[in-house]
Amino acid sequence: MTSDGTDPRVIDSVAVTTADVVAAVEARDRNRRAAVLRITPPFSGRMRARLHVAGAEAGYDDPEPIHVEPRTFVCDVPPFPGSGPSAWRSLVADSLREEIEIHTERGAVSVRVLQLGESPH
Repeated sequence: MTSDGTDPRVIDSVAVTTADVVAAVEARDRNRRAAVLRITPPFSGRMRARLHVAGAEAGYDDPEPIHVEPRTFVCDVPPFPGSGPSAWRSLVADSLREEIEIHTERGAVSVRVLQLGESPH
């Protein structure tokens, strides 16, 4: 694999804030925005995924950022409820996976998830 930052297969872990995951899942569930967790090149072993609205891209050369569907980061969580969102947010925050598979232009990559920050309860 290349070490010039263009090959996403070098990624072995992705750090993400719990708040970003909760906000992205909620935005998707409420059909408000096409929220994703975005991993931006250059790629290295440890990367950061940040909340992003899909389609709001600046111009990128090759490679493009990786967009990860928010629910990829959580175990089975019910859809956003009409009421009781505080309890639902806590459930999402407590359901982060330890490992996920991200899909890239060069194939799927299994990565560890490193949880950053406090839970947004």
